[in-house]
Amino acid sequence: MTLRKKFAALVSSLLAAVLLLTGCGAPIHEEGTAVSETGILTLSVNPEIQIEYNKEGKVTALAGKNDDGEAIVAAYPDYIGKECGDVLKGLIVEINEAGYFVEDIDGNKKNIVLQLEPGSVLPSDDFLANMSASTQNAVKELSLSSGIVTIDDDDYDPAYAKDGNPSPYITLEKAKEIALTQANVKAADAVFDDKEFDHDDGTPIFELEFTANGNEYEYDIHAVTGKVLRAEHEKIKNSQNSSKPSENTSSGSANSKDTDYGPNNDGVTDYDDTDYGPNNDGVTDYNDTDYGPNNDGVTDYDDTDYGPNNDGVTDYNDTDYGPNNDGVTDYNDNTDDGDTNYGGDTNYDDGGSDYSDDDDDDDDDDD
Repeated sequence: MTLRKKFAALVSSLLAAVLLLTGCGAPIHEEGTAVSETGILTLSVNPEIQIEYNKEGKVTALAGKNDDGEAIVAAYPDYIGKECGDVLKGLIVEINEAGYFVEDIDGNKKNIVLQLEPGSVLPSDDFLANMSASTQNAVKELSLSSGIVTIDDDDYDPAYAKDGNPSPYITLEKAKEIALTQANVKAADAVFDDKEFDHDDGTPIFELEFTANGNEYEYDIHAVTGKVLRAEHEKIKNSQNSSKPSENTSSGSANSKDTDYGPNNDGVTDYDDTDYGPNNDGVTDYNDTDYGPNNDGVTDYDDTDYGPNNDGVTDYNDTDYGPNNDGVTDYNDNTDDGDTNYGGDTNYDDGGSDYSDDDDDDDDDDD
């Protein structure tokens, strides 16, 4: 082979290597960009971890997006080539063992956010739903009560797309969903009083205020990651709506201030209503002590007529409990016919006994 031929062969080999390295064999879009062969799924609790996977759904790389995320990745080294769903479950276990699910947010366990980066390859049409199901299984096995929120291509606000790049910000509706999930409040029970997209010291956030079940909530949601940055609520003063419970109870909600066990049990304690006496009409009749005769709600202080002729009028002089009980006391009546015969012929001996007859004595004298 001549020197010229050797040089031509060398050039051809170099060109082939360049073409191979630049991937010219990959499909090309009209815009001139290669079709994505990988995807990125971000898992956020407090640790934030990026999971890179290929078109088969196998994990190719992990990266912590914050210090907590880096610590979890370091504790979970064996992930290359595993199914993305299995890696998700393993990461949830590591996050739980590190104690990140112990701390509550506004009285409820922290949300778990699964965020699919725009343009990521989808191994299947229901890939994100499958990842959510894998995460839910891990939560159930660990007896956790965290809610799970997913963010996919449809959850980014197209109004912020620029120069052919997808929007980096989630929609307001997705931010509201994240807030309600964390607060354990049903969408049908919530009324949003204020909602605003803003930058707080350079951080894009949704500032949300809403009321539900007698409570007033204030939540800040990160507009890129969906992370709950601030969450608090308080009872609305003078609220009569105490019948709706919190959904999670780790939300819920028992009305510990309702002690209405007395009259008019309507959910409001009638502290001054002590009307348990006559005429129980919700108003205490402090002067009504009418438990005696003629119980008509008016106390008859002078009516002590419990004796004869109980007609509501006390007959103080009527003590007629003897013969001819006619309401008039016959003090001198002690005979059957009503005629006391003290000076006449009192025949006590109705058997004919003659106590003054002394014939027996006369006969004794004759003897």
